[in-house]
Amino acid sequence: MEQERLKWYFERQLRTLLFDQGPERDSILDYFNTHEPSDQEILGLLAVSTVSDTWSPLGAEYPSQLEALAALPEPDRAALCYEFRRLLAVNPRC
Repeated sequence: MEQERLKWYFERQLRTLLFDQGPERDSILDYFNTHEPSDQEILGLLAVSTVSDTWSPLGAEYPSQLEALAALPEPDRAALCYEFRRLLAVNPRC
């Protein structure tokens, strides 16, 4: 249950990053549209991004996004990276 909650949270973070209308969105899309993003780049973006208006299930167990992301099993992290690439491919300008 905990893993599913974290995965859902990070999937939501990905969508927020890609579909947000702020200026950061354009620089993120410009960067990732110029080359195939590596898993490390995608996970790094998730680790340092915090969208303040979204609910966070991280709570006291995970003081940072990095710790929460590290708690996800490798297949779930790979699935997040796949979803990020899929969203970029479907609509490069999201």
